[in-house]
Amino acid sequence: MKGYVALTTVLIVLPLLLVTGLDSLYSNMTTLIVGKMTYDSQILESNSETCLEEAVYIIKRNFSYTGVSNISMDNWSCEIEVYDKVDNPGIKVIMIEAYDDNGIYTNIEKELNINVDPFEISNI
Repeated sequence: MKGYVALTTVLIVLPLLLVTGLDSLYSNMTTLIVGKMTYDSQILESNSETCLEEAVYIIKRNFSYTGVSNISMDNWSCEIEVYDKVDNPGIKVIMIEAYDDNGIYTNIEKELNINVDPFEISNI
């Protein structure tokens, strides 16, 4: 009789431990994946700020600049579009689309006032 009790206990406890272990593993993997995606997104945000700085530099060299330029690095790229804001002379709109090899995408849109020195950047 003691053998049946021990066998029944093992057959009940073992699957519960296995399910608990698998749940813990799945939870930790999900946390790691979300953390990696958040990290990649923050890196791309930082890289898109580099593109914004490049756009401001281009405009500083040529106040009348409008157009599209691209920056491509090893694992990320961005497209910078600069145009004059309608009915606001001296205000440029800078649109930046940045993306990386992991499929992460960010879009930034800023206004640049070139009527003041130093330039003023604001969110739209």
